[in-house]
Amino acid sequence: MDKIKLEDQPRFKAELAKIKLLPLSQTADIEYLTLLTAYEHALQGQYDKVLPTLIPLLDSTENAEHIIRARILAVNVSLLSNNHTLAFSYFDKLVNSIPSISDPELLAQVIALAMFTYNQLERFDLTLLYERYINYQAIPAKLACRIRVTALDAKYLQPDIAVSETESLEVINLCIEARETIPANLVRTEQMRDLINNNDTDTTLAIYNQHIKEIEQTNYPILISRVKSLAALAYYQNENYHQALQLANDALQLAQSSPNNIALVEAYDALYKISKAEQKYQMALSYLEKKHEIENEFNAGKASQQAAYHTVRSEIELKNQRINLLDRDNELLFLQQSIYQEEAKNSRLWLILVALLGFITLILAYRGLTGRKRFKLMAEYDHLTGISNRYHFNNQAKQALKYCQAKRVPVALILFDLDHFKAINDQFGHATGDWALQQIVQACKQFMRSNDIFGRIGGEEFVIMMPGCELDKATLLAEICRDAIVSIESSSNEHQFSLSASFGVSGSELSGYDLKQLLADADKAMYQAKAKGRNLVVEYQQSEP
Repeated sequence: MDKIKLEDQPRFKAELAKIKLLPLSQTADIEYLTLLTAYEHALQGQYDKVLPTLIPLLDSTENAEHIIRARILAVNVSLLSNNHTLAFSYFDKLVNSIPSISDPELLAQVIALAMFTYNQLERFDLTLLYERYINYQAIPAKLACRIRVTALDAKYLQPDIAVSETESLEVINLCIEARETIPANLVRTEQMRDLINNNDTDTTLAIYNQHIKEIEQTNYPILISRVKSLAALAYYQNENYHQALQLANDALQLAQSSPNNIALVEAYDALYKISKAEQKYQMALSYLEKKHEIENEFNAGKASQQAAYHTVRSEIELKNQRINLLDRDNELLFLQQSIYQEEAKNSRLWLILVALLGFITLILAYRGLTGRKRFKLMAEYDHLTGISNRYHFNNQAKQALKYCQAKRVPVALILFDLDHFKAINDQFGHATGDWALQQIVQACKQFMRSNDIFGRIGGEEFVIMMPGCELDKATLLAEICRDAIVSIESSSNEHQFSLSASFGVSGSELSGYDLKQLLADADKAMYQAKAKGRNLVVEYQQSEP
């Protein structure tokens, strides 16, 4: 059922109806049926039914795979329904789960969603960056097809990148071999749109006439409406107004059920041009106004999407800060309770001189112990950012490397240095520089695992050691941290400035388990990042002998 949901929707719907009649008793079967039902609603454009169906899976199930798949579908549907805040709240949870996912197929599904989401945010550079971490040899052809289509879409949407016909046909053939009809034809819609922009209407209509029956058999309204609206524009350019009018009206009727469908704009554009060519100016004006109205809605939706993305990121950071404050409050309450208990004990023993002297001795010993502990903390942690200082990081890192080497577990190390940080200190003062350092540490900590070692080893130089982490996943975390640093808003500070950092990544695969060598190799990669223009992540590559 899961394999045929996109390639044969009528059969999928019929078989799903039969499964719903079965007396399922296993929790895993019931949850899987819930996922398939949610997919059915999504494929029919019934987005309002998807999230209520997924509620039992989104957070409460103990099956990690079902949680991730439910969140993937929730993000997709929430984006298509313009529920941006909900979409990005689940998106953030999915991205944070990437370092912990060991199954290549499940990891590829999450990265595929990240690529799709960054396309929606028009961060096409991140879409193509995430594709680098897909192991196409380890995933099914169907999933490989969808990921290639998403990456190709990112290229089509960038005017400075030309997509060759060879590359498009390669992706289409991959999808056809995988029996992924919908993604294959989504690529054809991009081909048609590109051909129309280049005034090649004959090739556009040849694609349409050759594949329209296959496309209509998918019963996917978004795809069918897009193809028909593009064909309408092509017929208009060929002055076949009758055929263009029929296709534009068909596309308009199909597109009404699907929000955020670009076919609405293209269909109204075709109707406007046809009416103008036939000198029906009042009707043409009405279609043009409707087209501009929908375009404005799309632009407002994109602005809302961007705002929701940054709002959710800020709220998550604020939530983490509140949790830290609550932890400190709990520690304070615990200490106050301990003091009250000691006072009650004192009131009962005040007549016993020996006990009093013993109590005083205990208090002095306790103060000495806590004093040593406090000085120990001061000696091990950076007072400004709260993370390990250079001395403490070295000790922790050496212990971790010794353990990982004994257990034959990989280790990765990320070294990064803030770009032009001296200019911030010189221009705005050290108080602003300290604020920036604290914000950077908080931005990076939210993506780290509990066993990662985070240290400040210089004025604006930081290091992260990741036991049990492969080099490619560490590079992906570095990219996420780099993007988080760039996204830091200085609006809460009285000065306006931007932040960025250059990253170098090394791993035990090339650098071994010696801390000095790992740091040296990461440092080489970091300086390559600075030499290439800064605000980059560079993996250490062993040079040829």
